[in-house]
Amino acid sequence: MRTRSAVMAVALLAVLLVPSPAFAETVREQQWWLGALGIAKTHQVSKGDGVVVAVIDTGVDGAQPDLAGALLPGTGTNGVASEKGWDDPDGHGTQMATVLAGRGGDGPNRVLGIAPKAKVLPIAIPIGNRADASAGTLADPIRYAADHGAKIINMSFTLGDDELKQPEIDAIAYARAKGAILVAAGGNRPQGDDHVPLPARYPGVVTVAGTTRAGGLWDGSIADPAVDIAAPAQDIIGAAPKARYSSGFAVGSGTSGAAAIVSGVLALIWSKYPALDAANVLNRLFATARDKGPAGRDDSFGHGLIDPYAALTATVAPVTADPVAPSSVPAPPSAQPSPPPAARDDGPGTPAIRAAVVGGGAVLLALLLIFGVARPLLRSGRRR
Repeated sequence: MRTRSAVMAVALLAVLLVPSPAFAETVREQQWWLGALGIAKTHQVSKGDGVVVAVIDTGVDGAQPDLAGALLPGTGTNGVASEKGWDDPDGHGTQMATVLAGRGGDGPNRVLGIAPKAKVLPIAIPIGNRADASAGTLADPIRYAADHGAKIINMSFTLGDDELKQPEIDAIAYARAKGAILVAAGGNRPQGDDHVPLPARYPGVVTVAGTTRAGGLWDGSIADPAVDIAAPAQDIIGAAPKARYSSGFAVGSGTSGAAAIVSGVLALIWSKYPALDAANVLNRLFATARDKGPAGRDDSFGHGLIDPYAALTATVAPVTADPVAPSSVPAPPSAQPSPPPAARDDGPGTPAIRAAVVGGGAVLLALLLIFGVARPLLRSGRRR
């Protein structure tokens, strides 16, 4: 985690106050991805009913009208004192929660989420403007989410180091074993990322890249073999606490928003198909994505740009293998592979020469034994 003192960097950039609607687009008009992803017709099929999504972030503003009825009692972890997780001094967690599950409401200046009937379980961690968290770990919030009914765990932030933590690896495995899907931001070049950072790079986590309004790769997104899927990342607007943003809204670009959108789509799928396991929910997301870049899966878009309506309505063959099941823990790109164990040298010469010497000695010994045994017998036969 970036020294684990400024631990978890939010993965959404250039957060700004939203101009007054009198001089700019309305909030709903600024939610350009709703039209680009066909969310209106998608909501005719599913709105995320019955699915709990944990938002591990800066907390969520419990007084936010766009989340009225959406919030479950959560918690604060790693030294964050947050009753139920319902306070957000930074604003990032509230922004992500509304992008994911905003209720919309009446009027053009209400945020409509991807899954407006999903429930949000807020888990506050030290991030952004929160206090020092040098002893912080993702293990506790991930386990809390898994133990409190979260089917999807959204992590719209990045950790600033490449040190794989065994407690976090174990917590991710624990959540996956309980049937949850973990989604994380794939990193941002403007923040200094040059490869997919943690937690997105942990085995078993869905890594999300970012796209532009036009559907191309956002220039801050990272091309990396760890990328699984892509979603809108440019100019993502969401609600935020007025104590921090006087307009009550914030907007910015980054893979934070892309991750929240993907988590919302997963909630839509699971609501429509509640009997599916995590592997088949993910398979629907991946199999129906719009192919981008080189044909097939690639390092920039993963399986492609999400297509929520297709994910809900297409005929998709079931799978038994988990699409993001880890086969091994990847080493950081900067790490050098461990050298192979040194071969033990049992004597002079190459292995081939030594083998020939040993084999020749065995043959000679066998001849001597045969000769030593056979010769007396022959002599005995002659005496008869």
